[in-house]
Amino acid sequence: MPFFNEKKLAELRLIAGGDDVFLQKIGETYIAQFDRKFPELKEAVEAKDAEQTEKLAHLLKGASYSVAADDLADDFELLEKEAETGSVENAAGVLTRIEDCMTGFRKTWLNVFLEKKQ
Repeated sequence: MPFFNEKKLAELRLIAGGDDVFLQKIGETYIAQFDRKFPELKEAVEAKDAEQTEKLAHLLKGASYSVAADDLADDFELLEKEAETGSVENAAGVLTRIEDCMTGFRKTWLNVFLEKKQ
């Protein structure tokens, strides 16, 4: 699966109506939410708090889908589904993958939407 869902990217471009500043703000808002909530998610996993892990993974899954970051969303969904079973045993590897993927998101958001180099 591509890092960004091309159909959703096209929808975001359409919604923005060519407003690059609006698209930049969408990405910045997502990154800010991730930066606030991901540390909480890591803490919940470390504490083996499946209920909190499920809630935070669900929140970040939806936010990731909204910016067409389907790979990130899919990993949050894995965490959410595992936490629904009351377990977070396999979460550490998924968290690492999410952190790596988020690094890519940060680097490519402007390139994808604004076609500019950071």
